[in-house]
Amino acid sequence: MLLNRSTKTAAAIAAIAALVFTSGCSGGGGESKKPRVAFTSEVQASYVNTRYGPLNYGKDFGLDVTEKDFQTFDSHATATQTALSGRADIVGGSFISHVLVQQRGQDFKVFCPFVSLDDFVLVGRNGVSSVTDLFDKKTRVAVDSSGGAGAMILDAMLAEANAPGTSTDLPNTSIVESSGLRTSSFASGKVDATVIHVQQYNQAKTQVKDAEVIASLYDDVPIYIKEAFAAPAKWLKENKETAAGFCASVLKGNRELKKSYSTFHKAVQMYVQEPPSAAEEKELYGLIQKYEFWPEDGGLSPKAVKYMTDLGVDSGVLKKKPDNNAIVDRDVLKRAVALANEKR
Repeated sequence: MLLNRSTKTAAAIAAIAALVFTSGCSGGGGESKKPRVAFTSEVQASYVNTRYGPLNYGKDFGLDVTEKDFQTFDSHATATQTALSGRADIVGGSFISHVLVQQRGQDFKVFCPFVSLDDFVLVGRNGVSSVTDLFDKKTRVAVDSSGGAGAMILDAMLAEANAPGTSTDLPNTSIVESSGLRTSSFASGKVDATVIHVQQYNQAKTQVKDAEVIASLYDDVPIYIKEAFAAPAKWLKENKETAAGFCASVLKGNRELKKSYSTFHKAVQMYVQEPPSAAEEKELYGLIQKYEFWPEDGGLSPKAVKYMTDLGVDSGVLKKKPDNNAIVDRDVLKRAVALANEKR
């Protein structure tokens, strides 16, 4: 889907700005043991921990979580609106989008990460083999919309390579929001460079003999927070143990999935609608074991939070520097880590 970047960003910000917090986040009769979660995208193999953990280990932390408690929406704004209106309790989505919600005036707190790194790679063809090449006006680059996962990851890789600018400074870009469509554009020769998943690159390489990886999120960016759970601060205050237990179930799931490929494979087959091929699944599992895809110790370090918000400001997603100390509910996160460690 091709969109004008400024139009897309303005629409996203307007949607978030229109959110209105209403009551209904807590029933007032004790903590809910069935947290309702609004996800911003369908589950992928690299996010399977978000289902496997709560559905298999939620009971270890006093929760009664079923698949009926999960909803999936097509945008972060819609999922957030669902939570702020009381029709969901937790939002699972982009960390930087959660920060943007805060910056638009909503009392919203991140309390648990679920994907730090991911298998995104910056790829090139037609002689495009370095970050510097992207700033040549002849190089056609397919990028995600401003604030999207692909755009933020590209900006992180550009920053780590000491590039002369961000993705918004690239002279010859087209906005392609879906990584699948970016893969198609790259494979068909419509663009010379883009950011896609490593398995998508492997598929494209069968058609593009000179395709090469220029950089990767997991190898070239030392710290990153891609996806996290967040919730209205009021709900977190009234449901601290529930939120901590939910996060603990994810952290425990992270550990168990990384222990065994067989467990990971079964989870992917059970929860992912379109599982990757066996070869792609094994390659992803190798990356998950080698790199910090899924944090086990809580993640969300102050250093990582600062890195992400600085990146958000530099890329233009965040209009001003946020109060980094106000982004994360560290009491809930600390409690979640303690609970998860008790259940090792």
